[in-house]
Amino acid sequence: MSKSLWNLLLVVCLITFLLVGAGCSSSPKVDASNKTTFNESILEIVKSLPKEDQKKFGDTLAGMAMMVALSTDGNEEDIRNFFDGMTYDDIMAKAQEIRDKMKNEE
Repeated sequence: MSKSLWNLLLVVCLITFLLVGAGCSSSPKVDASNKTTFNESILEIVKSLPKEDQKKFGDTLAGMAMMVALSTDGNEEDIRNFFDGMTYDDIMAKAQEIRDKMKNEE
């Protein structure tokens, strides 16, 4: 994978693991318009979560980003676009859908 892809994955992981944010009543969405808005929107989602959900979200996001990276030859824009418009609930539901599909294929 390219260095920029690793940098993107690192940023996503660091943002999700290091932030401890206060709750927020809205459901922020991922904005994949560019790298900056993507990172800022991930931060907003993390800040909106209770502390106990932040690590779970970070793990899920990192795993899904890696899966998308592997399926798109590490195209950074494709990774961002995969998450575009998704909320926390959307991301967690998609991850569960993928896990269920993988279990059914075994």
